Amino acid sequence: MDYVDVKYYRENHNGKINEIEEISEKLLLAEIKIDELTFNRIRARGFNNLTPFQQEKIKQAVCRQADYIHENGYDEEGVQSYSVLDISVSMSNSNGEASRLMIDPVALALLRQTGLMCRRI
Repeated sequence: MDYVDVKYYRENHNGKINEIEEISEKLLLAEIKIDELTFNRIRARGFNNLTPFQQEKIKQAVCRQADYIHENGYDEEGVQSYSVLDISVSMSNSNGEASRLMIDPVALALLRQTGLMCRRI
């Protein structure tokens, strides 16, 4: 079961992605990231078995993360260091937890509100 469909994304989120195919793709990738961060508890319990509060926060987080992936790509590794001639690029994991986890900061805050990110429940 998808946590968010294209209709919800367009009508409730007012997202940054326009093409239906791309929305579906980014929502799927966002759900994968959300499942990772919640230790697959959403899938294990069943989305419909969560409280309405948790369901809404998860939907909002998925939409935010889909936009984040649209803008930044889905790269688990990130750039550590890259140099060409006089140009040097590096990404430090010290830019905060959201940056280190490759997630939209608001999506991370929304997920924390669900209580599903705790190591032990």
